[in-house]
Amino acid sequence: MALWKVEHGTTRKFVVDDPMRILDLVALLALAAAPGLLLVSLIPLPLVLPVLSILSFVIACGIALFAHFSEVSRHERSIGYWEFSYAFAFVWVAAGMMSSPQALMDWFERLPTTP
Repeated sequence: MALWKVEHGTTRKFVVDDPMRILDLVALLALAAAPGLLLVSLIPLPLVLPVLSILSFVIACGIALFAHFSEVSRHERSIGYWEFSYAFAFVWVAAGMMSSPQALMDWFERLPTTP
């Protein structure tokens, strides 16, 4: 949402700021949770957290590399690429701590033997 300022003279007559900044955080959380909900519908349940951890790591690294090489400022007022990268890195760490990597390793072992 753009800031709209109309100034005449020494005092500001009309200023509209963004008081609904909390909606930015809600949208950020929804975007971070979307890959997990998609994975629940596509892969077996014991593999959701390990795959979500790997997927969010790749997404966080990709967004961070894009933000770094495009020289996006970290101190902007609106939600930008760095915040998306932080959200996916948080999902990566949380999913990695809650998951059991043994289920993923067992699935990889069974994969070549299934017809």
